Amino acid sequence: MSDWLGGLSSRWRKAVHDIKEQFQMPGPNMTLDREPLEIRYDHSRPPADVILDPDAQHSLAPTWNRPAPDFSEIFVMLAEADGDDGKNVEIYINEDRLGKLAAADSAEFLTILATARAVGKPVVGVAIRDRDAHGRGALHIYRPEPS
Repeated sequence: MSDWLGGLSSRWRKAVHDIKEQFQMPGPNMTLDREPLEIRYDHSRPPADVILDPDAQHSLAPTWNRPAPDFSEIFVMLAEADGDDGKNVEIYINEDRLGKLAAADSAEFLTILATARAVGKPVVGVAIRDRDAHGRGALHIYRPEPS
């Protein structure tokens, strides 16, 4: 009887695991310690390209064991930083820096970042994860709605 119950328990755990895996989103997953300011974005405008850091591919990988989709939307955090060409917006998932926006693209986001900094909130935006012409992972962030 105990072998039968042990087998049933094992099958139950596997079934629960399989169901959870089936519904798990393709990540990467982000953890925030406080309520963010979410950028209201404009789908009608072309997104800004993120200049990815060399090791960003690892952070962009899905958190599941299936191949990455050709296109997905993920949440990213934005932060202001000083760059060689002025103020830039850096893109993060948790503590992992993915890359930055060019100075021209960063300008649209700097007012939002200043507002969030004044109220002590992190800024979250929606990015498109897809592939470039060479099949490497690419990232583009939706631009904010015009003010």
